[in-house]
Amino acid sequence: MAPIRVSATVAATPTTIWETCFAPMKWESWDPDLAEVKDVSGACEDGCKCVFAMKDGNDIPIELSNVKKNESVDFSGGGLGGLLKAEGKVLISAVDDATSKIDYSFELKGLLGSIVAVIKKKECVEGTEGGLANMVKLSEAAQKN
Repeated sequence: MAPIRVSATVAATPTTIWETCFAPMKWESWDPDLAEVKDVSGACEDGCKCVFAMKDGNDIPIELSNVKKNESVDFSGGGLGGLLKAEGKVLISAVDDATSKIDYSFELKGLLGSIVAVIKKKECVEGTEGGLANMVKLSEAAQKN
């Protein structure tokens, strides 16, 4: 599966986006497929480990990398002995003093991940698009407060 790539312009600063969507490690607030982020090993920084408890009942061990406060975070993990791998990347960039851009990509890899990505392509796209839409909504609401 090629990565699903989405982007949006947000009426919020990179700091607001970061503090609202990423720093709290409560990603279930914006990811429509997550029930909970659990077993978080620390702050949102390189090497932080956690478990994505998915709404479908699966638990996916995740590790964060490329973490740059107010700028970027990558997450990757998987299960089933490497047969299923998930990778996501978020890039936040300032457009001007009050506006930012979020670029978000998500990809399923591995033997099983590639099959799931084909069978559940619509759900993968909707989840990625929905996650971005929620990031925008939450960040813009936080910026107004």
